[in-house]
Amino acid sequence: MALPLSSLPGVHRAHADAVRHPIRLNIPGPGSLPFTPLELVNPLGIDRALGAELLIRYFPSGVQAAEDMLAGNADFAGLGFVVLPRMQAKGVEIVTIAPLSGETPPFSVVVRAELRGRIRALGDLRGRSVGVPVGSIKSKTYLQSMAEVVLASGGVKPNEVRWVGTGQNIDGLVGALAGNVVDAVFCEEPFSSALVRRGTGFLLADLRNAKLAASVPGAGHLRAMIATRPALIRQDPERVALMVQMLRRALAWMQEQTPAAIVARLRVADDADQADRVAALRNAASLFPRNTRFSRAQVEATRTFLRASGDPAADTFDAARLVDDTWAGSRP
Repeated sequence: MALPLSSLPGVHRAHADAVRHPIRLNIPGPGSLPFTPLELVNPLGIDRALGAELLIRYFPSGVQAAEDMLAGNADFAGLGFVVLPRMQAKGVEIVTIAPLSGETPPFSVVVRAELRGRIRALGDLRGRSVGVPVGSIKSKTYLQSMAEVVLASGGVKPNEVRWVGTGQNIDGLVGALAGNVVDAVFCEEPFSSALVRRGTGFLLADLRNAKLAASVPGAGHLRAMIATRPALIRQDPERVALMVQMLRRALAWMQEQTPAAIVARLRVADDADQADRVAALRNAASLFPRNTRFSRAQVEATRTFLRASGDPAADTFDAARLVDDTWAGSRP
């Protein structure tokens, strides 16, 4: 277990001190767009300027990242906010300390290109196959829950489409559409922009459209955030403050940069992947928050989303237990 920062030698010395204090962070990825601000901390030297070293480990999902953090193998984890009330409902002690999502819900329904003209509205997906990461009968994935709520806004019930499991990567999504495995996919950026840019599919429904978002219960919920153990907050508040400060500086830098400049700092090797990420950032100007303050409206919208998706965690949803805004702050 990491020692409190205040107990480590040199923590109050100048930032140029050669001794850097490790901050361990687990996130989905690499390359998962919602966690871009965290991936920028090290390339920009933000951690080193604060006398720290951000050590990122990647996991296939946010849930796995959080479980490893809860086991004491990391200080923080990045994951979807809706997971927290589900975990708390099962007695898990976990809390969020900072948001990673702005006002733009990054979700879209992308339809196979050759079906243009035959599928013109969400209702036309009735009886069709829809690709999405799927869980089990007892444990539905966040993206499938989100897809069901979006389709319901178009009058389509969950049992009126055939759900097909797809991976959360561009190759899997392209293969599912181009190979006629599915008629449509429900995905988030940068994959929706990539599918359209490559001509694999067309946008049928995009939650960046204000009219559509208004028809989807809880569409404006908090997508992603940084979580930790309440015990770490009690034992080492300086470590939490440092994590939030690193995020705040990364977000401030992003506000002053073009999408191309942001992606360039990530050192993405694949040209197509780089172009996909630039396109995604251009298409969603408010994908990330301008600062670290929690939006109380976004937090409350999460309860609405859980209720609309039939999740029992909505009944025990308690913002005061889920969010610790001591360092990040809050706003309406």
